[in-house]
Amino acid sequence: TRGQVDGDGVILFDNGPISDYTGTRVKAHLETALGLPVAVENDVNCAAWAEAMLGAGKDHPDFLCVTYGTGIGGAIIQNSVLYHGANWSAGEFGAMQLFSQNPHGEGLCAAFYENLASASALVEQAQAVDPAIQDGRQVCARMSEPALSPVVDRWVTNVSWGLSSLIHIFNPRLIVLGGGILQNAELFQKIDACTQKQLMPGFEVVQLKQAQLGNSAGLIGAALLAEHIL
Repeated sequence: TRGQVDGDGVILFDNGPISDYTGTRVKAHLETALGLPVAVENDVNCAAWAEAMLGAGKDHPDFLCVTYGTGIGGAIIQNSVLYHGANWSAGEFGAMQLFSQNPHGEGLCAAFYENLASASALVEQAQAVDPAIQDGRQVCARMSEPALSPVVDRWVTNVSWGLSSLIHIFNPRLIVLGGGILQNAELFQKIDACTQKQLMPGFEVVQLKQAQLGNSAGLIGAALLAEHIL
């Protein structure tokens, strides 16, 4: 499931498109309907678990996973287990507040990381140049064009701001980057190079890797986690 979910399979909070989703007892409802034991977990946690078991995080007991899509999701693998935090809500990296130019006046203003650096934010920024652009694939295909190149470079910088902040906080050896748009090798290399330039001395041990399991990672991780939990 997307959003924040606790160990009892209850949705703690979600601001997505499903109305009245917060407070839903997903685990209990499904177990009653199916007559089977059910495990419920956050979608990015599932994806990170799949990458830990079978993908880019295999053989790495500690790493961060950050996914870029409609928003920005995150997960923390620590000592080969998912770290959930005090309220089962750890890893909401998209809610980090970064500073950007205030669109309504002079100076800087705070903005959520995902408002600046999600894939949907890139598409929105590109549409200001060409309203015909519909998705991230089109942006990637045209990112060398003079009109779009500065837009992509600015977005890459925004992505790197968040990643460098996470690196300075967690000091990880590995960050796995997921989301369809991050499968583009050229875009990934831009992010990697930009992030490395922002790091303080001593943090260069970190490695950024593309997620290996694609859009199937969440489903694979859900199956693996259910087997592990149940």
